[in-house]
Amino acid sequence: MQNQASKTPAIRLLWISALLVLAGLVLILAQFFGDYALLVNGARRELRGWALTSGQLLRAAGYDWLPADEIFPAPAKLNLTHTTIILNQARPVSIQVGSEERTLLSAETLPANLLAEAGLVWFPRDILLWNSEPLRPDEPLPPGEPLSLEFVPAKKVVLQFAAETLSFFTQQETLGGALDEAGISLRPEDALSQPLDSVLTAENTISVRLAREINVRVGGQQYSGLSAAESVGGALRDLGLPLQNLDYAEPDESQPVPADGQVRIVRVSEEILLQTEETAYNNSYEDDPEAELDTVSVLVPGQIGLVVTRDRLLLEDGVEKTRQTDGPWKASDPEDGVLGRGTKVVVRTETINGETIEYWRKVSVYATSYKPSSQGGHTGTASGIPLTKGIIAVTLSWYRGMKMQPVYVPGYGRGIIADTGGGIPGRYWIDLGFDDNNYESWHFWTTLYFLTPVSGFIPVVLP
Repeated sequence: MQNQASKTPAIRLLWISALLVLAGLVLILAQFFGDYALLVNGARRELRGWALTSGQLLRAAGYDWLPADEIFPAPAKLNLTHTTIILNQARPVSIQVGSEERTLLSAETLPANLLAEAGLVWFPRDILLWNSEPLRPDEPLPPGEPLSLEFVPAKKVVLQFAAETLSFFTQQETLGGALDEAGISLRPEDALSQPLDSVLTAENTISVRLAREINVRVGGQQYSGLSAAESVGGALRDLGLPLQNLDYAEPDESQPVPADGQVRIVRVSEEILLQTEETAYNNSYEDDPEAELDTVSVLVPGQIGLVVTRDRLLLEDGVEKTRQTDGPWKASDPEDGVLGRGTKVVVRTETINGETIEYWRKVSVYATSYKPSSQGGHTGTASGIPLTKGIIAVTLSWYRGMKMQPVYVPGYGRGIIADTGGGIPGRYWIDLGFDDNNYESWHFWTTLYFLTPVSGFIPVVLP
């Protein structure tokens, strides 16, 4: 009996402890029962219920979730304090990047984070479009709705100058448009590794050489201009002063442009001087029946002999620097020619002082005049005809072949060759006969016409 009595207080203590633990559990569990607010994709719903975790409460409200959903607080974590449960359900997101489409399942609402999930980095001047409207990277998108976005990444342009590098982003299509947009002004003489109308790609590295002043001295003149060329030759071309023929530059055109921009052009020219020594040729004569009397034709042309000496001069800015003499060498030998003496008689007519004459030969002669009194009153002639007007004297060499030939002298009239005289050396000469009472003094050149009929003897060459 004594043992039974001693056990009773211990059992009672055990039950009391159990009841206390149960009461504590009831009190704890009572904290998980109450009014909750569910925010599902931004829509609010009131719910009264009991749940240890936000996941239990969502299931009680009929919501299942995916790993990509956003749940606050965490669905498997004991919820002691939060009565507002947030569920942003993952939805399909399509991001078009050029010709590439990237898809993902995400509950994210911030554009920058969506791009990061798709492996895209947002840079300045990138464009993200939703329903053809641009979005800011921190502008929230509606949760729970499928999204179709277009990402237009900006093009990166890196300008490499001699001492610095400048980077910027642009949506412009061409390099020129990007530079204008960035407020970068370049002079026409500045050099770019790509032309301004180049279409930009995603990454563009452009080398820029800024033009500088170049001073070029040519002879006594000075030219100045801007050029970004690295070599002297390139700078000269930019200034419109390219080297020509034998010209050279100081420094040489292949060298870099000097730091002071000073260049000299030496104009080089070459002159060739020919000195000739001629050797005369001789002509022989032959009768030419096809040529008119008293004319000369060329049957075989003669050629002079030629010996040539050549000097080659090199001039720099007009000043002779070198001279080289070549030769002498024989360019040609003399070749004798053959001239034709005309023998063809042609009868012509001519009106002189109102009188028409018919002649077959005319010769320029120097005329003098004589009369009987100038010969001591003697009127005899070589032909025996007394001296009077119309008697014409010639040299003996003419007289032999022209005796009694009818002739005409302008200003004198008709006459015949009927006398001889001494003549004047070196000239064709005639002496016009007169009477003492009609004498005229002649001492000048005139023309002697040989009248028809044509003489039976015709000297081809007048003696």
